[in-house]
Amino acid sequence: MRKSLVLSSLVACLCIAPVGALGDTFAVTYLAPGVQTPATTSNYETFDSGLTGGNTTTFNGSGITGTYSGSYTVVPASQYGGAGGTGQYISTVTPNGPSSYTLTLSQNVNYFGLWFSALDAGNQLAFYDGATLVYSFSPADYSTLVGACPNGSNPYCGNPNPGFLGDDSGELFAYLNFLDTTGTFNTIVFTEDPAIGQFESDNQAVAQNVTTIPGTPLATPEPSGLILLGTGALGMAGMLRRRFR
Repeated sequence: MRKSLVLSSLVACLCIAPVGALGDTFAVTYLAPGVQTPATTSNYETFDSGLTGGNTTTFNGSGITGTYSGSYTVVPASQYGGAGGTGQYISTVTPNGPSSYTLTLSQNVNYFGLWFSALDAGNQLAFYDGATLVYSFSPADYSTLVGACPNGSNPYCGNPNPGFLGDDSGELFAYLNFLDTTGTFNTIVFTEDPAIGQFESDNQAVAQNVTTIPGTPLATPEPSGLILLGTGALGMAGMLRRRFR
């Protein structure tokens, strides 16, 4: 069972802090409302048949193996996720403390995409090349650009799928693309603040040697030795909620 807690007024906050290693430059784009699959590659994991051996995927025969570890679960489609309104999707679970899982790739790539469903202020992505953090993403920039929810005129608000159409109207649903334009990565960490909710996503895609990505661009930081570490926890008005299962 889940319950929602919506806060009516929040103050946006993005923080930039130095790290030891030089950050890569990432291009980040989002696709049109309702689009739930990548336009860049056909190599993506739908989670509809679960994961091979319980924790691995080949991203639809990409030749790249992805291994999932940590605090995650694969669950049936609901108002919070499941591309097309059917099948299954991956989500963090809610232990005592920050909830996260890791996707470790067998080869370095420069592209990753996913359908962010029920996007909330606690969702965080961190991209690593080995042990080196090369880029970190908070949803605050995205929500500022397309507008907060609920908003009847914002086409990204609420579940776009039959059976759940308009459900969870206080949160954003969109496909996002991440392209490392100056390097590569082989590990992605998905983190959620359990006081806010879960990190739900679907159709996770990988590719190598990608040069361009479609969609509307988001502003991203330059590789100046600074990594975007914005928590985004105060940056999504009307979207903060607490969920319990």
